[in-house]
Amino acid sequence: MNTFIKTIAFSTLATSLNVAATISVDDTEQTSFDIGGEILPECKVNRTQANGATSLDLASTNSQDVASVEIWCNTGQGTANTTYSSANGGVLKNDTHSGKDIGYLLDISDTATGLSLTSDQEVNQSSGSDVKGDSVAKTVSIRPQVSGFEYEGSYSDTITVTVSYN
Repeated sequence: MNTFIKTIAFSTLATSLNVAATISVDDTEQTSFDIGGEILPECKVNRTQANGATSLDLASTNSQDVASVEIWCNTGQGTANTTYSSANGGVLKNDTHSGKDIGYLLDISDTATGLSLTSDQEVNQSSGSDVKGDSVAKTVSIRPQVSGFEYEGSYSDTITVTVSYN
């Protein structure tokens, strides 16, 4: 009886395998299928903060380096749309005396000078585009708009850099 059960189980298994793998006489010795995928266009930005970004000399109107902004895009183009925006509308807010803020201008090496961030500023900035991920860096500088008669206190702002492909 044990042999009979094994025979029935084997026959059932063989029948179920043959149903799933039925070959017809119309089938050939060759087949093909398409493969593929998609990589969407994108740009990436990296910021390397320079010394002095949080300790600007607010007694000077000289240009002061605050960051190096690096950009890479996978579109093969050598530039990217880069938007610079300010959390405080282009002023360094005084944390002690409300409304006694310091305006500033933003410079981007070999790209743009004297940008006021009272509104978002879009520039066409150089970008890396090779398959090794090499980026193109630009130095961002700040020029405080001071007269020498500013209120005491700590001043700050946050600049956001957003990048997209052309």
